[in-house]
Amino acid sequence: MTTSKIASLRQSLVIAAAFVAASVPVTAQVAADATPAKQPVLELSKFEVTTTQDKGYVANNAATGFKTNQALIKIPQSVTVVTRDLIEDIGATRTSDVLLYAGASQFYRGESIRLRGARTLNAYMDDAIENVPYSDNVNIDSYEVMRGPAGVLYANAGLAGIVLKSTKKPLPYSMQQVKFSFKDYGEYRTELDLTGPIGVLGDVKVGYRFAAAFQGGDHFLKNVVDDRIALHPTLQFDFKNTTVRVALDYVSLDTIAGGQNFILPDGKLYTGGGRDEGYYPKGIMENFLQNRQRIAILQRLSDNWESKTSLSHLYFLRHGTNLLPFSLDLQANTFTLFARRNYQRMDNWVVNQDFLGNYSTGSIEHQSATGFTLTDEYNRASFINANGATTGSITTPAFNGIGRQAFAIANPQMNSVTVPTYASYGSPLAVGSWTNNRRSTYYYQHQAEVIKDRLILLGGMSYATLQINDVPAVVARNNAGGTRIVNFEENLHRYGVVVNVTKEIALYALDSTTFSPQGNSNTRDYNGVLLPAQVGSGKEYGIKTALGGGKFSATLSFYDLNLSNVAVLKAGLSPITGNPFFEATGMQTQKGWDASISYAVSRNWQIIATGYKGTVEDQNGARINNTYGSLYSFFTRYDFADAGLKGLSIGGGASKTGDNYFSTPGSYIFPTGVTPGPITLESAWNATIFASYKYSKNWTVRLNIENVLDTTLALGAQSPLFADMQPPRTFNFSTSYKF
Repeated sequence: MTTSKIASLRQSLVIAAAFVAASVPVTAQVAADATPAKQPVLELSKFEVTTTQDKGYVANNAATGFKTNQALIKIPQSVTVVTRDLIEDIGATRTSDVLLYAGASQFYRGESIRLRGARTLNAYMDDAIENVPYSDNVNIDSYEVMRGPAGVLYANAGLAGIVLKSTKKPLPYSMQQVKFSFKDYGEYRTELDLTGPIGVLGDVKVGYRFAAAFQGGDHFLKNVVDDRIALHPTLQFDFKNTTVRVALDYVSLDTIAGGQNFILPDGKLYTGGGRDEGYYPKGIMENFLQNRQRIAILQRLSDNWESKTSLSHLYFLRHGTNLLPFSLDLQANTFTLFARRNYQRMDNWVVNQDFLGNYSTGSIEHQSATGFTLTDEYNRASFINANGATTGSITTPAFNGIGRQAFAIANPQMNSVTVPTYASYGSPLAVGSWTNNRRSTYYYQHQAEVIKDRLILLGGMSYATLQINDVPAVVARNNAGGTRIVNFEENLHRYGVVVNVTKEIALYALDSTTFSPQGNSNTRDYNGVLLPAQVGSGKEYGIKTALGGGKFSATLSFYDLNLSNVAVLKAGLSPITGNPFFEATGMQTQKGWDASISYAVSRNWQIIATGYKGTVEDQNGARINNTYGSLYSFFTRYDFADAGLKGLSIGGGASKTGDNYFSTPGSYIFPTGVTPGPITLESAWNATIFASYKYSKNWTVRLNIENVLDTTLALGAQSPLFADMQPPRTFNFSTSYKF
């Protein structure tokens, strides 16, 4: 552990301890007034729902997705809300593992997201761009999956949609919960969730929330760990019509840099080396560190108007040394890995200002939202191979003499490999590149309920800009491809209509646009200049229901999305830069349908299900690499009410991604007699079940069984050489105490 990491952790632990110490005496004082576990949905602000915990799977409102807390049936766009109860029942701590049950596939197991067949950007946290590869969801109250372009409201939003993570907020009643869990292969985990009022300072009510997770132990793959420390203290001050919330996030993960099992030509994951073989030697786990500060100010200006100001600063540091796939030879049965040092540092600021108002003119109900987002994002990257090359003042170590080594796929003997140490690469600041992105979005959105309970019209527009200060190579600042400032801007729109056939059934249509930089940050033209940003447009129409007083909430949507200015790699090298170059002549088209259903069948039984089928093609009508054609999922829970079984809950679900297509890289050598061609990843159900029993007012025990069918499936894959292996059938035992 580095000195800076120890200092940062020490500071966070001191703050966390102060929060806990401050809350203990108050907890004792207010215990007699503590509210029962089942709480009504708290709507302290039109901008947010404070908690979705203990509310089941059915959510009829999008708490923050469109800058409003609004009924889903009134929103002309497809939205799925994942509540905290569903997160707990799934038992997953990675965003991508949770969202498999909300209609989103994963690119890799972590924070990655794919929607409507293609990859989109990583999730936002409380409206702020996050874009970290790995995190922990102990501090997440809910996810909102918004499909389709949302660039009018969110800077850098992807064409297929975005995912918003809403953090846990302080609650006005006392609740403390401690949870311990362990898996049969040796991983253990402790979680804390503490909240309640602290006291009153004059006219100011002070409350807190503290969420934390500590994880360690063994992993199902050899030489792999997934160790985590997550600390999330929050203080809230309520004074008359103003709420001020101050939060800190400290997350440190020691884990893999990415899955690196491989896929065979028939689409099956190779497991001939054993299901614990991940092709990792000892000592190559990376550390991913987040240190974030967040401030939110909610101001109730009047009965109908509110303001929300939020400021977020993220310091992110990634570093480690590892071996990564270089090529696969299925004739020689060897897997070649290369050695690399990874270093990435981000220093990102995000400011959001939103105003929301509700008012009437005659019989027409209006809702106006306006505001802006400003970001300043600094990214310093130094990824350098151990091939003995000299770059500037740095001469890298020479792993195996040439920077790479071939291993027998069935018996790689990874424990005999010694990788270059992190320090042997020299200072990460001497090589690499940096980029400074500055984004701004100024928006106005208006909704008018022209005919009450029958017709809603929506119109929104924004002016979006992107400035990139770019240094592609630190050692070549003054050469071709040196420092450049590139500016992009676009006017975006979002127009929609909702027609209620009945009060509980509505038809909707939407036309919207979005704007974001190229998917690869190093897509440069013939002269070494970054390509212009991608511009997306989408049309969507569908049907929504909120039947039975909202017990049956469903959306069926059909869409047609188009992305222009997509980078196309050209043949040969640029004589000016000496590097590969691109032209912004490509297109991406996504067409298909998706559906989501959440249903409270009875007081004790609830279900959520999603479905998707579609295509993702380029300007020539060809399939785009690493896109998928279908995704189906369901999850259910049943709570027994009979006296003999009261307190027992059972449930589970499954998800299945289909037609995941890869155009194989040139470094993939097929077996003798097999014709080289694209690979379609094997499609299989990934199933999980659980049983929980609340045997007293305070104690609950739970058993989650992951991968019930014990399938050997790739849960995520970045290419046929970079696949995340599904853990084998795993038993996860946990107990929690709530007081």
